[in-house]
Amino acid sequence: MLTTTRRFAKSWAAAVIIGLLIVGLVVVGVTDVFRLQFGTYVIKAGEREVSQQQFARIIDNLNERNAQMSGQRFTNTELVESGQHLQILEGLAGEESLFAWVWKVGIRPAADLVAEQLRSQTGFFDQVTGEFDEEIYAARLAEAGMTPADYERTMRDQIAAEHYVAGVAAGLRLPRIYGALEAAYAQETRAGRWVMLDPAAVDVPAPTDAQLTELLNQFADQVREPERRVVTLVRFTPAQAAEQVTVSDEDIQRRFEFARDSLGTPETRSFVTLTAPNAQVAGQIAQRLRAGEAPAAVGEALNIEPVTYDSQPRSAVADQRVAAAAFGLSEGAVSGPVQGELGLVVIKMNDVTAGRQASLEDHRAEIEQALRLEQARVRVTENVERYVQLREGGASMADAAEQTGGDIVTLPPFSAEGQLPNGQPMGAPEVLYQTAFDTAQGQESDIVDAGGDEYFAIRVDQITPARMPTVDELRGELTAAWRQRETQRLLQERANAIAGRIRGGEDIAAVAQAEGLTVVSRDSVGRNAGEGEDAPPLGVIEGLFGQGRGQVFSGPADQEGRFAVGVVDQVRAPTAAVAGRIAEQRRPALTGAVFQQELLPGIQTAAGEAVGVETFPDRARAALGVPPEEEPEGGE
Repeated sequence: MLTTTRRFAKSWAAAVIIGLLIVGLVVVGVTDVFRLQFGTYVIKAGEREVSQQQFARIIDNLNERNAQMSGQRFTNTELVESGQHLQILEGLAGEESLFAWVWKVGIRPAADLVAEQLRSQTGFFDQVTGEFDEEIYAARLAEAGMTPADYERTMRDQIAAEHYVAGVAAGLRLPRIYGALEAAYAQETRAGRWVMLDPAAVDVPAPTDAQLTELLNQFADQVREPERRVVTLVRFTPAQAAEQVTVSDEDIQRRFEFARDSLGTPETRSFVTLTAPNAQVAGQIAQRLRAGEAPAAVGEALNIEPVTYDSQPRSAVADQRVAAAAFGLSEGAVSGPVQGELGLVVIKMNDVTAGRQASLEDHRAEIEQALRLEQARVRVTENVERYVQLREGGASMADAAEQTGGDIVTLPPFSAEGQLPNGQPMGAPEVLYQTAFDTAQGQESDIVDAGGDEYFAIRVDQITPARMPTVDELRGELTAAWRQRETQRLLQERANAIAGRIRGGEDIAAVAQAEGLTVVSRDSVGRNAGEGEDAPPLGVIEGLFGQGRGQVFSGPADQEGRFAVGVVDQVRAPTAAVAGRIAEQRRPALTGAVFQQELLPGIQTAAGEAVGVETFPDRARAALGVPPEEEPEGGE
C-alpha cells in the first residue's frame, strides 16, 4: 500500500491533489493552517466555519504574496470593487465543503499518518538540534490561538481529502482526440508575405502648446503631485538601546548552562529502509542486503520502494520504533525485521556522523547578543517612559531625545503612501505615514508603537499641498509622448490604406513596390516561431494565425513601434506521425488540467450541496473594512 501510494505521488493526479490541498495555502500563506475560531463567519459548510478574522487574514496574505511577486499592492476597496473577494470566498467555500463532506462520509486517516506528517513540519523543529520540539510546537500554535488538537484536526482534514481525491483521480484518462486537437493546433504552420512600416520613416511636426495642454489633462491622474510632508522623527529601537547595555560574564555563563543541550550538534545517520508485507519477505530482504545487494535492487526485485534518509537526526524519523533501531546500528550493518508503525522494516545503515557537545567559546558571541537584545528591549521601554516625562515637563523634542538616547532626524518629503519625490519608497513602517498625515502642521504626535519593540514620535514641520505640474515643467516628457502617439496614429492610417489596396485585389508585391517597401516571405511559420534573430515579429505571427488562407492582416508588429501588413498564403496541418506522437505525450497533462478545472470544481459543488454550504458576501466585505453595497432607492 505504501509503495503504491509513493508511486502515485509521482503522477499527474498527485499534482491535482497537492493543488487541492494547498489552494488555501497558496492564497492564505504558510500560517493559514493556524485557523482561529470566532463567532461570526463568512462561510459555513456543515460543522466547519471560516470566520471574518480568518477571511481578512487570507486577503492580507494574498495581497502580500502579490506584492512580493509583482511589486503591486491593492487596497481592500480595490479588491472588492473588482470582485476578487467573491472569487476567493467561493474558492474557500469549495475547499471547506470537500473537507466537511469527506469527514461526514467517514473517511478517517490513521493516527500514524497524522503523526508522520506532523513530524515532517520543520517549523516545529529546534533549529540547533534539528529535533521535533514539543515546546516549540505548542508555542507556535499558541501564538496563533490554536491548540495541538486544533492543528492536528486540520491535518486530518487535509489527509482525508487527499485520499478521497486520489481514489477519484486514479485511472482517469482523456480520449486521444483531446491530445490530437492540441497537437494539430500546436504544430500547424502558415506561409505568408508581409511588409513592415518603420516609425523612423514618419515625419511628425512639433506639437503646439494647446496640444500639449490637452495631453497633460489626459494624464492628469498619473502626473499630479500628491501632498507631501516633512517631519522630524524621534525613534527608540532595541538596536539603539543595546549600545547602553552591558552583559556580565556571569549572565553569559548561566545562559550557556541553561541552553547547553540545545546548542550542541545532534548525531546524524544515513540509511535506507524497506517495508515488507510479512515476516517471510522481511527475512529475504535482510538476507539479500547482508549478502551485499544494493537496497534499490532488492526493492525492485520485491516490488518495494526503498526510503532513503540522508544525514538525518533521530527526530526526523517519524516512526519512533524504526528510529530507535536505526540509531542503535553500527555503520554498514543491516538490521533484522523491526516492527514499525506501518509494518515490518529492514534497515541498511550507510554512515554515522557523531554529534558534538556545545562549548562556551563557540557560542559566547551569540549568547551575549541575545542577552544584550533582551535587556535592550527593557531599556527601550524605560527610555520611552523617560522621554514622555521630559516632554510633559517642558523639555524640547531634541533635548528629550538627547537625554534618553533616542535617534532624532528630519525625514525627506514623502506622500501618504510613503513615496519620495523621486518615486522611490521611503521604506518606513505604514504607521509612520498614517501618523504624519493625521497630525497638523507644527504639531507633535504621541509616542507610537511601530512593532518589534520599536517606538517613535513625530513633529510635522512642513506640508506641501498636492499640485498639477505645468506644461513647461513637463514639456520634454509631453512632447516625446505626443510624438510617439502621433507616429502610431500615422502608421496605423498608412497600414489601413495598404491593407485596403490588397483586399481590393492588388498583389502585395505590387503595393510594396509602389510604397517603397520590401516584402518579406516565409514558407513555414509555427505558432512558437517568435525566437531567434530571424524569427518573425510577434505581431506578424499573430496576424498569420489570426486569419484564413488568402486573407489580409495588419496591426502593431513589435515593441519597437513597427506596423505589419501581410497576407496568409497557405495553411498546413502537421504530419500524422508527428501529431500522433505529440498527442500521446500531452494526454497525461491534459487529463490533469481537465480534472482540476472541470471535475474538481464539480466535486466541490456536489460536496457543498451535500453539507449545505453557505457564503455571506456582506460579512466578507465587512471583514475587509468595506461598507456594504448601497441599495437602490425604493428598495428595488
